Amino acid sequence: MYRRLIIFGLAVCGSALIALLVPLALAARDIVQAEQLGQAAAKARAVANDWQRQNPQDDSKAPPFDPPRADTAGEVTLFYPDGTVQGPDPEAASRVVDAASRGGAASDIVDGSGYVSAPAYFDEQFGVVLVSLTPEELREGLTPRLAALAGVSLVLLGLAGGTAWWLARRTVAPLRDLEETANAVAAGDLSARAPHSSINEIEHVGVALNRLTGRVQELLREEREYTAELAHQLRTPLTVLSVDVDGVADDEVRDRLRDDVSGVHMMVDEIINTARRSSREGLQAQCDAGLVVADRVRFWEVLAEDQGRAFEHRLPDAAMPVRLTADDLSAAIDILFQNVFLHTPEGTDFGITVVQDGEWVDVTVWDRGPGFDNAPPEADTVGSTRLGLSIASRLAEASGGTMVVDSQPGGGARVHLRLGPPAE
Repeated sequence: MYRRLIIFGLAVCGSALIALLVPLALAARDIVQAEQLGQAAAKARAVANDWQRQNPQDDSKAPPFDPPRADTAGEVTLFYPDGTVQGPDPEAASRVVDAASRGGAASDIVDGSGYVSAPAYFDEQFGVVLVSLTPEELREGLTPRLAALAGVSLVLLGLAGGTAWWLARRTVAPLRDLEETANAVAAGDLSARAPHSSINEIEHVGVALNRLTGRVQELLREEREYTAELAHQLRTPLTVLSVDVDGVADDEVRDRLRDDVSGVHMMVDEIINTARRSSREGLQAQCDAGLVVADRVRFWEVLAEDQGRAFEHRLPDAAMPVRLTADDLSAAIDILFQNVFLHTPEGTDFGITVVQDGEWVDVTVWDRGPGFDNAPPEADTVGSTRLGLSIASRLAEASGGTMVVDSQPGGGARVHLRLGPPAE
C-alpha cells in the first residue's frame, strides 16, 4: 500500500505536469518563432534601408546592391522593381513578397520555414527584401527553453514524490501500528492495544480491534474460572469414592476398585489439563524444550530409582525453542512417562532423548517393556494409554509437528514427538 500510494501520487502529478507542459511547450515554440521572425524583420528593414541609400531620390531605378552579411540568421533575397531576382526565390514566399511589393511588410511560416519581407522605396516603385529562415533557424533557442521546462518539471515531480512519500507514510504508519497490535495479540499478548489515529477510518478499526481483544480476555477469564470449578466438582466425588473404596473388606475387590478409581482420577486430571490448555491460548506459545525436559527428568528420576529402573536421558546443552508453552510440553512428557510406569513392570529400563533437527526438535521416549502390540488387556483401562497418547498427539500437532508411535527394534515401545519452531 505504501508503494501504491506513492505511485498514485506521482501518476497524478505526472498527468497534471503533462497537461501543463504541452501548452507551455507550444507557447515556447510560438515565442521563439516570433522572436526569430522579429529578428528577421529587423534584418530585412536594415537591408532595405541600405539598399535605398544606394540610390538618389530622383532616380527611379533600383541600383545593383550586394547586401552585407549580418550576424542574425536568414538568407536575403532581393526582388528588383523590374522583376530581377537576386538570390534564391522560394515559391512558398510568394505571399509575403507580393505584400511587400505593394509597400507593406509581411511575414509567414510555410512548411516549417519562415519568411519575412520588407519594401524598399525607389521613387514610385518598390523593391522587396526577403529574409528566409530554415526550420532549424526558426527554432533556434527553443531547445534551452524546453530543457528549462523539463528541469522545472523534474523539480516539481520530485517535490510531488516527496509530498506523496510523506502522505503515504502518514497514512500507512497507523496501519502498521494496527498490524503490530494484531500480531502481538495473535502471539498471546492480550494486553496489546491499538493506538489512536487521526484518520477516522483507521481509528474505527483500532477501536474494534481493542474491543475484540478485551472480549477475548474476558472469555479466557470466564473459561479459567469454569475450569477451576469443573476441577473441584469432579475431584470432590472421586475423593469421597476413594475413601469408600478403602472401606471395602475384600482385599482383592478393594485393590481392583482402587485401580479403577485411580484410572478415572487420572482421566479426569488429563481432561482438566486439556481444558486448562485452552485457557492458556492467550499465552506466548514458546519454551525451551531442553529446559522443560530436564525439569521433568529430575521429577521422574526419584520414582525410577525407587522402582529399580535404569533411566537413560540424553539432553541438549543449547537452547531448543519450540511452539508450545512450558506447561503444555511438561504435560506431554508427563503423559509419556506415566505410560511407562503404568504399563511396564518395575525394573524395566526406559529413557528419553532430545535432538535438534534444523528448526525442529525431536523428543523420543522409549522403554524395554512389552511394547504396544504385546501390552496386557488390563493396560488399556479408562484414563490410560489411548487418552494420554491422544492428548500428547494433539499437543505435538499444536506446535506444528506430529507424533509417531512404534516399537523398539529390540523390543519395547517408542513414542516420537516432532515439535515445530516458535511462530515468528
